[in-house]
Amino acid sequence: MASFNIKNQAKLIRMFVNNNIDYINTIYRKEVTIEPKGFNQSYINEFILDAINNHDVESSFYDDLKQKLSPLKLSILMLEKHLDNPHNFLEEINNIKQSFNELEKVVKRRYEAPKLTRFAKEIDILHIEDSELERKTIESYFKANFVDIKSVETAEEALYLLNKLTPKIILADINLKTSGINGDKLCQMIKSNEEYRKVKVILISALVSKDKKLELLKSTGADDIIVKPIEKLADLEILFRYLKDPL
Repeated sequence: MASFNIKNQAKLIRMFVNNNIDYINTIYRKEVTIEPKGFNQSYINEFILDAINNHDVESSFYDDLKQKLSPLKLSILMLEKHLDNPHNFLEEINNIKQSFNELEKVVKRRYEAPKLTRFAKEIDILHIEDSELERKTIESYFKANFVDIKSVETAEEALYLLNKLTPKIILADINLKTSGINGDKLCQMIKSNEEYRKVKVILISALVSKDKKLELLKSTGADDIIVKPIEKLADLEILFRYLKDPL
């Protein structure tokens, strides 16, 4: 900061953001001709260009939005003309309601529905565990066996990732102390969603009786339960059987 006479961090951040926006725009226009020194910039350029070229812009959303807005605007403009005619006025109100419903469907489909791009990225296991030691231990075990595993601490992180990728198996501890959602509730949410239902969910729980295990399997819809404490990593080998099943 001193070298460039920048007196506060806010200015540095603004300069950084503006510079990067300009640079991304340059890459988008495919105008990059100078190779900066110090790192492999050409690889970054190629990576970003591939992402841009392969990205579905979904321009149809804007067209759908305009199509649904037009009757809504027209109905609102027509309201005043029907003040002296109660029947037509009520009919126009109903048209507005219907237009709002159609508009809401378009927006929900765009921003809330699971996107097809989620299926473009597949991993073997999505692991949810609030103990960092257990996360790293289990992650190391599966990576050593050439299994593609992603480990997160909370159920909320897992739900966010499910919009971006498709795991073959979700491995979740039931008692997630740092999450607002426990593993059993997360399993119910996944199994009740048509888009995720085929994903295998394996719960980890400190259960002691077979009756309790069967009860939990029935209430959550989980595909299997691993009982704690996991004294040997070999107890996790049941997941290899599920990894062989097609999604």
